[in-house]
Amino acid sequence: MDVKSLRPIIVGGGNLGGSVARGLKRAGVRPIVVQIREPNFDKLVADGIETYETLAEALPLASGPIFIALKPWLMQPWCSEHSAALAERTVVSCAALVELELLKKAAPLAHWGRIMTNIASAVGAGFTGVARGDLDNDETETVVGLCRTFGDAMLVSEKDLDGVICLSGSAIAYVFELLEGFIQGGLAVGMKGDVSLRAGIATLKGAAELAALRGDHPAVLKDAVCTPGGTTIAGCRELQKLGFKSAFIEALIATAEKTKAGTEAFNKAAGKA
Repeated sequence: MDVKSLRPIIVGGGNLGGSVARGLKRAGVRPIVVQIREPNFDKLVADGIETYETLAEALPLASGPIFIALKPWLMQPWCSEHSAALAERTVVSCAALVELELLKKAAPLAHWGRIMTNIASAVGAGFTGVARGDLDNDETETVVGLCRTFGDAMLVSEKDLDGVICLSGSAIAYVFELLEGFIQGGLAVGMKGDVSLRAGIATLKGAAELAALRGDHPAVLKDAVCTPGGTTIAGCRELQKLGFKSAFIEALIATAEKTKAGTEAFNKAAGKA
């Protein structure tokens, strides 16, 4: 199936849902967003994305999956309220913390899957983990195909979605921290902030593209830059001394622990745990 011929619905046009919608549009898909009338509604319309206030308005115009990108605590109430409309449709949750079992209880006749992506989807550079749930092969292929229009995507188990939150959904913020470090470091050595940011963006993109192309372990690529007694190894020693890698790992672990606690809280509230 040519997924670009579909008209998927995205419920929720905030940071994540809006990024998915913009990424789909950038790839030539014509998504339909359901969003309450507030600033995000107007921003989506200004970006040329067809946007309605209710699911009832969007459904007659749509084809393909319904992606629901609401806050976790809104997922079950919204799905319960719209359970009849979701029946026998391919429905994909974009929300963290809320497991498929709880979503299935909220809308039992929907065909459920889950994805985790990040805001880089807006520029076609997201990474998306897809848990198929009870989607059949055709539905799964369609969902993965749509996700690949706004970046890389692969099938994972539902239990691995917590890891995707850490490594993709949340870790993009840690990369922005690094970019901020480029600016501050540049200022410290006398460079203008805009020059430092431009250099930092190019450096991060170049490192990622080289790692993807070469397929080597990052340590191999790092060693290729370090010459004996040179400037790079001096900087690497400082990073090691200050615990740069350890701090990054601990940030990922903290994200995972927060995600696990949130999921357990949702399960407890639903009487599952």
